[in-house]
Amino acid sequence: MVHHNPDLSASEIAHIWESYMADTMNICIMNHFLTNVEDEEIKVIIQHTKALSEGNLNSLAAIFEKEGIPLPQGFTEHDLNANAPRLFSDVMYLRYLKYMGKTGADMNSMAFGTSFREDIRAFYMSAFKESANLYDKVIRLMESKGLLTRTPFIAYPEKAEFIQDDEGFLGGYLTLQKRPLLAMEVTHLANNIDANSIGKKLMDGFAQVCESKEVRDHLQNGSELAYEIIKTLEEKLKENETDPPVSSDVVITDSTVAPFSDKLIVWLTSSLTALSITKVGQAISASPRSDLIAEYTQLTAQILKYSSAGAKISIKNNWLEKPPQTLDRKKLMEE
Repeated sequence: MVHHNPDLSASEIAHIWESYMADTMNICIMNHFLTNVEDEEIKVIIQHTKALSEGNLNSLAAIFEKEGIPLPQGFTEHDLNANAPRLFSDVMYLRYLKYMGKTGADMNSMAFGTSFREDIRAFYMSAFKESANLYDKVIRLMESKGLLTRTPFIAYPEKAEFIQDDEGFLGGYLTLQKRPLLAMEVTHLANNIDANSIGKKLMDGFAQVCESKEVRDHLQNGSELAYEIIKTLEEKLKENETDPPVSSDVVITDSTVAPFSDKLIVWLTSSLTALSITKVGQAISASPRSDLIAEYTQLTAQILKYSSAGAKISIKNNWLEKPPQTLDRKKLMEE
């Protein structure tokens, strides 16, 4: 009998590397949250989240060791200021955990769908369930505290119908009479508003405490871009006489002491920016109305430009750890 034990594929290597980086960063963030969280119920979820990342790191390290792949450096205690006072309120911690659970489920699902070896599939199946469970825990707690922000409500359909007019259904750009938004279009508008609201609060807080002026300017530019995205998408809902989602109050304290290194702050901001690009792409694919596609396309160009600026800062400061890549065949031939 032939035993087939394949090496990791490119997608599997990419996913375990990204997961390792994300979990090292998450442990730093959760450690800061735990030093000053006041609400005991929120504290329990933060402790649970940290434990999940620690468990993931152990599993991932074992895979790296088994394959003989060097561990990424990731983020360590040097990227955390254990004595920093709180920068955000407990409500922000909960909103961040909600976003983390939701995006974690999305990313782990995608990783599972492009993993083929049994041990990697098992890891991402477990990671997906853990992320989905975290999201559920946070939603339940937010609901019990009156902090849950839902997507807008719409009237239930009364009957099954078919589209008769392609221009009326697909049109919207340079059109005075636009059809009402689809439920899925409302969903993506609301989700992108919520994601950028969280991103803006994070960047506002980090701009207040980061050490580098270059990083501060970058964060302020990101906050302005997030504000522009929020207002643009809220306007689309208001034109449709649909109320935009109203987020829970988040307090940024007057602290000027950074809880994290500028390296971690830029990496987190870049990760949120990459997720924003993904979410806008999903919105384009699910929004037939041409004016929405035009708005999303324009915003994508701005987000990509901002993403590039963040990468340049990381490279300039030697903060950007190189992800796994294919061999440079031409360079090898020249040696």
